[in-house]
Amino acid sequence: MEELRTRRAALIIAHPGHELRVHRWLELAQPVVCVLTDGSGHTDCSRLASTTAVLERTGAAPGPLYGRLSDRALYQAILCGNTDLFAALADEIAEALDAADIDYVAGDAVEGFNPGHDVCRLLLNAAVLRLEQRGRHLKNFEFLLEGPPHECPPEDRSEAIVLELEEDALSRKVAAARSYPELAGEVESAYASYGWESFRVECLRPVRYGLEIGHLFRHPPYYESYGEKQVAEGIYREVIRFQVHLAPLAASLGNHVTRGSLTSCESC
Repeated sequence: MEELRTRRAALIIAHPGHELRVHRWLELAQPVVCVLTDGSGHTDCSRLASTTAVLERTGAAPGPLYGRLSDRALYQAILCGNTDLFAALADEIAEALDAADIDYVAGDAVEGFNPGHDVCRLLLNAAVLRLEQRGRHLKNFEFLLEGPPHECPPEDRSEAIVLELEEDALSRKVAAARSYPELAGEVESAYASYGWESFRVECLRPVRYGLEIGHLFRHPPYYESYGEKQVAEGIYREVIRFQVHLAPLAASLGNHVTRGSLTSCESC
């Protein structure tokens, strides 16, 4: 526990609210927290204020990248292949980690559930790779947002950060989740799926992949079928697809990391 308090940590997440999954780790590590979007979904209602309240209670601090994009802006950038934007974001994350003298970083895992989550992980991995080119080697961790929160492959346990919460810590975590009004439905759904006891364990697993992520989930990913429903309901106009949108973005970030050259969609 003392090591978590003395090593400088950062948390990079796609949407406000993801920090609730690692609430006890927030209390112990008190990381710098970067949030890619404002969590507004298909509405204009940001949920950043609720995350700011969580960070204040745990002693964590907002980073320089905090709600930079609306969800709509993020999804539009993915759809039109705005690789210049994503390359700049990856570089900004790298600079933020370096400037804060971060020792290790944690963030969303790739699960094929939400394209924003997976893109956030791509940006984080690209940033870590950029720093490695400068001789800065950061430990890189991930945590599940849709899968069982305690899940950790046996081969990862020796290097993972695994916290088993005592009753008071679990109570604070549950209270924080229930005090997050914009996520009330999702919180109750998570409780129905796993029960509060499953959230007693927080597992930050070592990341063992870079920018090739297609092997990490079933195809087609969930977000394609969900996107088709959103398009049918008139909420969005186009479906984000892995092969059409995320795979090329991952390749472009890889090109940026190795050669620093990208091509970008002129219409973005």
